Amino acid sequence: MKKLLLELGVLFILVGCTSGPKVYNDGTYSGTGVGKKGDVVVSVTFKNDKITAIEITAQEETPDIANIVFEELPAKIIEAQTTEGLDTYAGATYTYDAVINAVNQAIESAKIAK
Repeated sequence: MKKLLLELGVLFILVGCTSGPKVYNDGTYSGTGVGKKGDVVVSVTFKNDKITAIEITAQEETPDIANIVFEELPAKIIEAQTTEGLDTYAGATYTYDAVINAVNQAIESAKIAK
């Protein structure tokens, strides 16, 4: 009886430690958003169901306005693991929206089909 209880306890611990079904395929996916001066293209890498890297691979935005978005927003998305609810950047709304839309496009591409 003790052995059965021990085995059940281990089983419950193991089940409690596993995550739900996998949502994203591992790999790198690209997305494109429309900025003020043209397209913003991103490369988003997924590993073990997490966003692990975001790189701006092409853009034509005004550097003085857009650089803060390109430097800070990818890290914020990775930290939050979402594009929802992040602070915008005053004066760089088009660039912010372009990055968010491009990352969302990549996220959709990475999703495992159900």
